[in-house]
Amino acid sequence: MLILVRLISIIIVGMGITFLLSPKTLKQFMAFLKQGRKLYIVGILRLLIGIILLLVASQCRLVGVVVTLGILIFIKGIIIFILGLERIKSMLNWWNKRSLLVIRLMGLIALAVGALLLYSV
Repeated sequence: MLILVRLISIIIVGMGITFLLSPKTLKQFMAFLKQGRKLYIVGILRLLIGIILLLVASQCRLVGVVVTLGILIFIKGIIIFILGLERIKSMLNWWNKRSLLVIRLMGLIALAVGALLLYSV
């Protein structure tokens, strides 16, 4: 399971680097997610990642960090199902209208969270 968490961390770091260097990629990704019911897949993935982090937390270097991230990611997955597709799509539209600097900041945050998670495992 630790290998799975490391893989998830590396994917988060990779996404952070990609969005930091090419913020238009994040805008394209958000547009892709708004099509159909793809956001529900994101919700399910977040629920699964949150559960995995909570299950593995006791084996990690920084237990508190992994538990906190697991809870936050799990809650983010639940929120997608509570708010529904239309509200989430309107939130994505709002984020998509932000400047490239804000999008780069989001990429930097993703990079930092992924690196922290990778260090914690």
